Amino acid sequence: MSLSVAILTFNSERRLSEVLKSVESIADEVVALDSGSKDKTLDILKSFGAKVYYREFDNFVNQKNHLLSLTTKDWVLFLDDDEVLTPELSLSVKEALNDSSFSGYYLNRLTFYLGRWIKHAWYPDWQLRLAKREKCRWVGELVHETLKVEGKVGYLKGDLLHYSYSSVSEHLQKIDKYTTLFAQGAYERGKRFSYLKLLTSPVGTFVRRYFLKKGFLDGFEGFVLSVMGSYYSFLKYLKLWEIERGESSSRP
Repeated sequence: MSLSVAILTFNSERRLSEVLKSVESIADEVVALDSGSKDKTLDILKSFGAKVYYREFDNFVNQKNHLLSLTTKDWVLFLDDDEVLTPELSLSVKEALNDSSFSGYYLNRLTFYLGRWIKHAWYPDWQLRLAKREKCRWVGELVHETLKVEGKVGYLKGDLLHYSYSSVSEHLQKIDKYTTLFAQGAYERGKRFSYLKLLTSPVGTFVRRYFLKKGFLDGFEGFVLSVMGSYYSFLKYLKLWEIERGESSSRP
């Protein structure tokens, strides 16, 4: 069985070479869908022999389904531009391609956050990323898209190394972006602001990450990401309130 590695890119030069090197031994093709990179992303992709396409970004579901349509092999492995396969995971992927009893597989993602591997608050973090091309599609809203697979799914050994935010500022920028997308999508689906959610969701998020997931064992970084998660929960509902207020104030 053959494998397509599928990646969305946008100014992805920071980790892209490392990502591509980690799949060299298993990929029959690398397909990248770029949305207008201005750095060295395209040069890096071409140096690895990747097939590169362009599409203006609108949302992750449409972007990833279009990326899926560009692949040609039996199986597709979806990777972000900051995710690297360990040798153990690479071997697991290679073995999985010849198992006809499964249509997809979860990969366990281990995140590097502010200089530390997070082994509790964000781990284990199972992501459905490997699937038979004709048995999968992406579903979801403006944010938090999900890979839908028809058939039985399994779990692979080895970690998917996720080199996430390199700074607090970068994390805050992503929070601002994704909470805006959440609020827009929620409002369009008819969801309305709740003071109860605004108050309880941030607290629940912090308790879950820091105490129930034992984020305190991740040191100060575990505390920071738990606070950031709480802030994310607060901000997405605050922005929903802002949208509602803007709509009501615009009416006579």
